[in-house]
Amino acid sequence: MRIGLNPLREKPAPANIKPIVFLVVTHLPCSDDPYHAGRLEVLQACLTSMRQNAHREHTFMVWDNGSKTEVTDWIQHIFEPDIFVSSGNLGKAAARSLAVNMLPPGTVIAYSDDDILYYDNWFKPQLELLNHFPNVAAVSGYPVRTMFRSGNANTIAWAEKHATLKRGQFIPREWENDFAESIGRDPQQHIEKTTKDFDTKIIYNGKEAYATAHHCQFIGYQAILSRSMYFDGMAAHDEHPFDIEMDRHGLRLCTTERLCRHMGNVLDDKLKSEIKVLV
Repeated sequence: MRIGLNPLREKPAPANIKPIVFLVVTHLPCSDDPYHAGRLEVLQACLTSMRQNAHREHTFMVWDNGSKTEVTDWIQHIFEPDIFVSSGNLGKAAARSLAVNMLPPGTVIAYSDDDILYYDNWFKPQLELLNHFPNVAAVSGYPVRTMFRSGNANTIAWAEKHATLKRGQFIPREWENDFAESIGRDPQQHIEKTTKDFDTKIIYNGKEAYATAHHCQFIGYQAILSRSMYFDGMAAHDEHPFDIEMDRHGLRLCTTERLCRHMGNVLDDKLKSEIKVLV
């Protein structure tokens, strides 16, 4: 049986996806083990600082990979993203791939892991590099020295032909110390292990960028990013194959300014002070 036609059939959608989409994939299954105990606080800082400090109109999309009810309730009813997808735990790679492929080809996607803290005006410098360099796959705002070790061979090969390269240790030690602490490493041991590593800058038509990007945070056009997405069948896994795949399809770049940082899974007093200023 059918009575008439759907009254919405000829009406435009009340909300449309904007040309810029912020995408975060999260998974917080519990809070009763040491690893996850402080993760809701970290997630809240990530989402809030990303939105408040962008200063750019956008659609905010959160893909939740089967988090506990407390987390999904906060995301839906307090944070109120424009698009919220709730699924079982598909794994980060699969969720990210599905979300990216849901969006229109001309969309600028700003992807973030759920433990990144964003500084004021983080989006604009990344967008400028994305539109300044040709055929860019991804631009990150999070420079880290170890990210130069792989996934940038084609980016450097392009720069050797079309731009100027500079090699040295340009990233401040303070940033490297923050990175080491956020992933549970001793900062001094991290510096010793990277003493022979170097940072590579690309200078192209008056603008500088590092010849790498971080898989934890980046922006790029959907048309290129969608070619780099993959399904690895893992809840969490090595991201370096993803770095290599992005580099195969376009340039991987990073701002020389630190526009965001990794928080880890515990907020110490220093980070809490930063967050109070940012959100």
